[in-house]
Amino acid sequence: MTAPSSASRSESAAPSERVLLARLALDAALGVPGVVSADAGRFGTRVTADREERLSGVLATALADGGYAVELYLVSEAVPLHPLADRIRERVDRAAASAGLAAALRYVDIAIEDVVTPDETGMK
Repeated sequence: MTAPSSASRSESAAPSERVLLARLALDAALGVPGVVSADAGRFGTRVTADREERLSGVLATALADGGYAVELYLVSEAVPLHPLADRIRERVDRAAASAGLAAALRYVDIAIEDVVTPDETGMK
């Protein structure tokens, strides 16, 4: 019996659509001015994981219709939160469309878990 080749291992380790959506949503959110970080929660349970990685602060959940819901748990600067959430959703939607995943993304929920001051972020 032979071991699987590295090519077949990398093919089987390709991230799922769910993980791809979680990663692009998290990356998009963290790129929005006013977003400081993601938050996995007190017990570290707000994560999307596969064999290769754990994405903290994002849950991507499969829905019955075959699409995915994405929940982002974020820490932000002291900025108006509703406009921030709108900018995050717009950026996630654009990223999903650019990646060819717009049809799979049903909705994006955003929870601002904490708001920090410039002193707390080290930005003055």
